[in-house]
Amino acid sequence: MESVEIMDIQKSMPNFQKTWVKIRSDFKEKKKSFRLSQHPLLSVFLLWLFFFIGFGWFQMDGDVTVSYIGTMGMAGTAAYFWARKRERARHVPKEKQKALLYMLGAVLFTGAMMFAFFHIPSNIAIHSRNEMVPFFFLTAAAVVYCIVLSVRKKWSDRRIIMAMLYFSCVVHLFFMMTAKYNVTNLDMGEFFGNGTGHAGYIEYLYEHGLIPAQFHPKLRWQYYHPPFHHIIQAILLKIETLCGVDIRVAVKNVQFLNLLYTMLSKTVAYLIFRQAGLRKRPLALATAVMAFTPAMMYVGILINNDMLSILFIFLCVLLTMRWYKKPSMKNIIKIAVCFGLGMFTKMSVALAAPSIAVIFIAVLIGTLRKKEFRTFGGYMGQMGVFLVIAAPISVYWSLRNYFRFGLPLGYVPQSLQPMHYIPNSAFQRLTDFNFSQLYNPYFNLREYDCAYNEYNPLIGLLKCASTEFGTMRNISGLFAGYAALWTTIIVAAIALIMMVCVLVKKKTFPGIYKLFFAVLYIVYLASYYDFCINYPYICTQHIRYAMPLILIGALFIGLGIKELSHKKSVLSKAVIYGTSGAVIVFSVTTVLILVHYGITVTIGMM
Repeated sequence: MESVEIMDIQKSMPNFQKTWVKIRSDFKEKKKSFRLSQHPLLSVFLLWLFFFIGFGWFQMDGDVTVSYIGTMGMAGTAAYFWARKRERARHVPKEKQKALLYMLGAVLFTGAMMFAFFHIPSNIAIHSRNEMVPFFFLTAAAVVYCIVLSVRKKWSDRRIIMAMLYFSCVVHLFFMMTAKYNVTNLDMGEFFGNGTGHAGYIEYLYEHGLIPAQFHPKLRWQYYHPPFHHIIQAILLKIETLCGVDIRVAVKNVQFLNLLYTMLSKTVAYLIFRQAGLRKRPLALATAVMAFTPAMMYVGILINNDMLSILFIFLCVLLTMRWYKKPSMKNIIKIAVCFGLGMFTKMSVALAAPSIAVIFIAVLIGTLRKKEFRTFGGYMGQMGVFLVIAAPISVYWSLRNYFRFGLPLGYVPQSLQPMHYIPNSAFQRLTDFNFSQLYNPYFNLREYDCAYNEYNPLIGLLKCASTEFGTMRNISGLFAGYAALWTTIIVAAIALIMMVCVLVKKKTFPGIYKLFFAVLYIVYLASYYDFCINYPYICTQHIRYAMPLILIGALFIGLGIKELSHKKSVLSKAVIYGTSGAVIVFSVTTVLILVHYGITVTIGMM
């Protein structure tokens, strides 16, 4: 009877009220089924928001402030779980009651440790360091989370991977807060200086109402770059200063945006691996390579446009794979927007176009073979929409500078530092693999009293991916350098072998995806070598110009392990365990080196 009365009431409602009731009921249903763990990008963004507000915006760097906030947060968490379980305590099995007690004990113990940590005598070096505070607090939270999952036996593949991503973000945050944005001096410039470099570019947009420079881009260093990334950074500065944040604090926070891009890039890489069919151990290993590769950490602390462009490249890869499985207008518009904004961030995103075109052409040829001419026309219409959206955004900045200032298309300035020039011939640079080049695990630079500038592009790429242009040399020492370099070389060699095996062997991976990633790999590798030879300066051998190679290498490690897991031979198991061990050592080494660097810098600043 009640349901009949409700239906009668709904019938008597006006149409707008019926619509509103339906929206509310749909929202309630979605709210019930919503799980944050099923939305990794949103989870990572919320984590970054906590990082930014807590340790950037409000500068919670005082020992008293953070200790009390941390302790209250821990106590509040314990109280929440206690209140939630209280009513159902009688119906909870004893095992779960014990798990709850262990969890509460771990939370309270960690809170007590934090409180004691922040009140140790001030003559202890690490007392009240604002860099140590978030790292200790967030690491303790990670440990508590792992204890809770272990006690309650709630581990799953997704939770393992999210825990890895979370902890890699914590390590990255710590490294970012201890290393300056211009630690490698890669065209970064300075705020409140002469207005050049990426810092000057951001400062100019901040001071001139987000309007790009109206003078010739050659007049100031790095102003030839498309302005999308720099505009976002300037907007962040505007928001902070309008909210009362001191400008000196605000400029320190520009690194947080690149931290966000790095966190999202790692998560998008994880989604790419899932889209490629990786699960369980293969997925965890591939994600670990991306989460803990030093290269992502190094590029992610800079304030230039590299990390945002890398994020857009990864998004284009993910969305193209999704479009191939479901060729809808919605999906192709997403690709177009990401590609266009990527080009408006950095022109090198154009290197992703050939692999995207491979997928588009393959789908068109497939429909023609099946004689599905109506579907073919629909796909052509989608690609027309792609061009209409992506093309204007992509070419606007280059055409603007060409017609207004006569700046050549594809313009790249020469280095202004003669000490960075590489005098070696192209033949020697491509063929010389003398083992002596590895005696120094760090990048060879004459300005650091080395005998020569690093000249082999491949060795330079591996060194830069592991030790970042000598950033770590004066603090971490030779042992850390060797550990970082050789673990990187081993994992890179495994990735290359796995890639060759997967590409050659049939039925390991869909053929179209093989072609897609092979083209992406070849284009970026060839572009990197071409850039190194045509611009013979040490800065061209930086890992930021070849970051998609890491994504592809991690993917093929996962695919190789997936293929081997179907076999039961002793050799297959040995390769699986050996690769797993290499990735684990690689990840742990990265964490130890970056944390050691951060602690050493922190103590040295006292």
